Amino acid sequence: MPLLVFRPRRGGFYEYEDRGMIGALSPKIEHGELQVFCPDSVDSESWYNRSVHPRQRVQRHMEFQRYLLYELLPFLRWKNQSSQLAVTGAALAGIMR
Repeated sequence: MPLLVFRPRRGGFYEYEDRGMIGALSPKIEHGELQVFCPDSVDSESWYNRSVHPRQRVQRHMEFQRYLLYELLPFLRWKNQSSQLAVTGAALAGIMR
């Protein structure tokens, strides 16, 4: 099953591993039960970019949302044809409507 992980705000895609979560999941990963995907985000270019107008921040977030929906998710489905998808993380990167 693919697991889509959204990292903490302003964090990097590598934080899930740095905080020991990949190690905790390693038995399932090694047995082929779980495949983990940790995309980076653009929150420093969107919500936390105080040097641009709020409209530009929202626009950048919407671009990222489109990337998730129309590029990353199809890639996950191509890479892993499981009928299931798990999503975890507490981050602005995961906000989608």
